Amino acid sequence: MKKGDARRSELLATAERLFYTKGYEKTSVQDILTEMNFSKGGFYHHFDSKLSVLEAICEMRAQESCEQAESLVSAAEGTAVDKLNAVFHDSALLTSGNASFVSLMIQVAYCDDGALMREKMKRSQLACMQPVVERILAQGAQSQEFFITDISSCAQMLMRMYLLFTDEIAFLLAQEENEEKLLDAMLRKLNVYRSAIERILIAPFGSVVLFEAKELQLLAGNVLRDRVRRRADAILAQ
Repeated sequence: MKKGDARRSELLATAERLFYTKGYEKTSVQDILTEMNFSKGGFYHHFDSKLSVLEAICEMRAQESCEQAESLVSAAEGTAVDKLNAVFHDSALLTSGNASFVSLMIQVAYCDDGALMREKMKRSQLACMQPVVERILAQGAQSQEFFITDISSCAQMLMRMYLLFTDEIAFLLAQEENEEKLLDAMLRKLNVYRSAIERILIAPFGSVVLFEAKELQLLAGNVLRDRVRRRADAILAQ
């Protein structure tokens, strides 16, 4: 790795950690520079604003999820349905293991003026994930697990539906404070989307999973606890 690339990666890692611990709005460019003992000139060589740093973090996360999906599909020996479920689950940015990242995205991308950030995140995921989904659908069509003809268009439609599903889950996480109501709403969305995907593929009822209910429950609990922690930290800081 070149020195410039190493410094850029270090800058992203430092910024991401500060965004999690201090909050995106409360973290300044100077905070990042102070943490790294880095110059303003060095920062602006790589990024033109704090927002561009966050965008780069989102692109990095999307690329990591894509690489994970690629490895999963290459190594897996199961059916096309198994692979599709694994890719949807394991490549998702909105998982319980990513609770801090989810909380950050809710603060920035799922607020009233976060539409641009949301679209950039979705474009990054769509671009890198569509080829992976196309390979799975081609396998499924050949094995007659799926009954589709236009593989490319179908893959794009599925990815757009999947990204819309994650949008809806994120908005629920951003708006609902009651964990029981939140989980109920999330599960209803899950059932609607996985049923719709099955119909598009003409796949057997119940074959598409997307997420396990337990995974959504963990995500809801982790995000709500993180929100409580942030509020307590804000009160203590006053």
